[in-house]
Amino acid sequence: MYDLGSIKCLATAEANLAQYLQLILTARVHGVTNSTPLTKAHGLSEELGCNIMFKREDTQPGYSYRLRGIYNRMANLDKERRWKGVITSSASDALAVSYAAKECQTPSIIVLPENTAKAKINELKRLGSTVKLHGLSADATKKESMRLQSLHDLIFIPRPGDEYIIAGHGTVGQEIIQQTIHSQVYAVFCPIACGTLIAGLGIYLKRIAPHIKIIGVQLHDSADISRLIHCKGQSKLEEHLLSRKISPKVARICSDVMDDIVQVTMNEVLIATKNIYEDTRQLVNTEGVLAVAGMKSWITSKGLVGSETDFIAITSEAQLDFSEISCIVKQASLAEMAMGSDGDSGIDSLMHGTGTASTCAGDGWSSSTTVVGAETCASFASDVDARLWNS
Repeated sequence: MYDLGSIKCLATAEANLAQYLQLILTARVHGVTNSTPLTKAHGLSEELGCNIMFKREDTQPGYSYRLRGIYNRMANLDKERRWKGVITSSASDALAVSYAAKECQTPSIIVLPENTAKAKINELKRLGSTVKLHGLSADATKKESMRLQSLHDLIFIPRPGDEYIIAGHGTVGQEIIQQTIHSQVYAVFCPIACGTLIAGLGIYLKRIAPHIKIIGVQLHDSADISRLIHCKGQSKLEEHLLSRKISPKVARICSDVMDDIVQVTMNEVLIATKNIYEDTRQLVNTEGVLAVAGMKSWITSKGLVGSETDFIAITSEAQLDFSEISCIVKQASLAEMAMGSDGDSGIDSLMHGTGTASTCAGDGWSSSTTVVGAETCASFASDVDARLWNS
């Protein structure tokens, strides 16, 4: 006999994904966000014996994919609500909120910790946002932003699981289909972070090209999730995502569209930072690197080196301070030595340092991140850029 309950749940899930597909197709991002390039990574392609491509979301205005979802959210507010203004305490989303608010001619308030770098504050003010500094932690800024939101009837952005943000991010998947012979693409790698990017692009890709594997990437932590991925939609995968404080709606979508999860160490992230620089002459922050680090690990573990298969990694953002560059270069060199790699690289021309231990502090690079042997100690939250814009 058929399980009518399971059939009903499946039908509901299918209907929800169909609704999201319609939202992606009608997303109001064109003319404000860029259709970002899909570029071949020649160095990595040669190293792995595959056709490696980067989807360059780091080239968006604001240097991040985040503008897609946040602008789509604001553009779909009714005018009366939009005129009241928006507010955020999300350090990772601050620049995207500010940029989108300017485009929508919407007042915006950005609440950030008191120790935020002056250059970052000035950039937000240049875009027209009011910047309020409060406290020294994310919890303190969130409480203050909630107080201001209630006091002035503002719109809090982003809301967890916002369908317009998911749909805006889904346009990344739409562009991938437009830019490739999608029948040749084997897998797309994407950072998990808060889940909205991989949920959005996953919805579109699984609807249009269901053979493409969607692989989520995150920093290694103590949770052993390698056993959780046996089949798509497994409940344990959803439980894992919920444990990382991803909204239930987003976790449910992710469990429907993701085929696998890869965990990477900070050493792998640092080496991938160097790989990206060699192929693009661009330095990206931690979340922006994750997909490339995960792709390298996954291709190797699956025995696909030399397969000449097409793979795509989303370089999701590049929100870095100039002051961080020298530290990242030194850490990448140390990570390469710790992992047993060799060879010179163009990134070395940025800085000639010694082989002594060092630490990084700033956007996406924890002050406690130190290369030690083949592993790295790092005090990162589940969203690896939780301290973005806080230095």
